[in-house]
Amino acid sequence: MFVVGTGFSAQERTRLQQLLELLERRTHPFAATPPREDTVRARWVKPKLVGEVVFRQFSRGAGRLRHTAWRGLCYDKALADVLAPARL
Repeated sequence: MFVVGTGFSAQERTRLQQLLELLERRTHPFAATPPREDTVRARWVKPKLVGEVVFRQFSRGAGRLRHTAWRGLCYDKALADVLAPARL
């Protein structure tokens, strides 16, 4: 789970919101419950879409992505093909 705050046009935000509303669910999809401070405003969706995000670094300790930017949905990739980025 991570937050992306840049790289969205107004049109892209509207399109994503429409797609995500169709996938909304009441509970998180993770095996382990994420920390409450990270999810207090979260809205959960079924994991069906694949998106591309670029980032500059990992945070210390928690290993979270930092300086993220949205690149778009990837229609040529299956969920099973997606891997979390490795820390270098």
